[in-house]
Amino acid sequence: MRSRGLILWLTLLFVLAAQIVLYSLAVSLADYSRRAVYVHFSAGAAALREISGLPYADKINAAGRTNNVSPELIAAVIKAESSFQPRALSKAGAYGLMQVIPSTWRLVNSQANICSGRHEGECGSDCFYNPELNIAVGSCYLSQLIKRYNGQAELAVAAYNAGPGAVDKYGGIPPYAETTEYVERVVSNWYEASGRLPPGGLPADSWRKVAAVLGWGVVITTMAVVAAGRHLFRRYRSFRWR
Repeated sequence: MRSRGLILWLTLLFVLAAQIVLYSLAVSLADYSRRAVYVHFSAGAAALREISGLPYADKINAAGRTNNVSPELIAAVIKAESSFQPRALSKAGAYGLMQVIPSTWRLVNSQANICSGRHEGECGSDCFYNPELNIAVGSCYLSQLIKRYNGQAELAVAAYNAGPGAVDKYGGIPPYAETTEYVERVVSNWYEASGRLPPGGLPADSWRKVAAVLGWGVVITTMAVVAAGRHLFRRYRSFRWR
């Protein structure tokens, strides 16, 4: 009986070790899949393919040509930022389709003169809510970020949300829940707008869901293994916990 108990316990230890390996593999595969999607996304977002069938498509295409930014990427950002609502206003004071804050607007406008000749003095809400101007300013800023991060669109998108200072600080996408979710949402929107499929034909955020499911499976199985081991040690006194 004791030998059987020992065999069972060693088997459980083997299962536990296998589960740990499986969990580590799942984490590695999740990270690899995420990076593969981002590389594919950045390469695809460099193409200046025009869009159709979306609100403000003509203005988005025009801004893309002017700023050398993918119209599909601009549309993906707009959908994530405002769901194509031109009068959107966030709690942080970001305006319009691309949710541009006034300080960023003034900086970009001073460089590109987008509102030049339209009015006297500084821009106000009339400019901020204007779809054409908002797309022009937001796209110009997005173009600057793409150049800053050498064409790595996922970093440009992260900087659009969290600011370039945060991206520079962490040397990549900042570990903020809002920003990581935002980047995933924009990437997913881009795949939808472009009609492309991520590497392997999976949805853009499938890596995260698969990793989460596998992770919980590993946790539950590990708990079961430990509980069974404790039961065996109690049953066979010569192997019980000391």
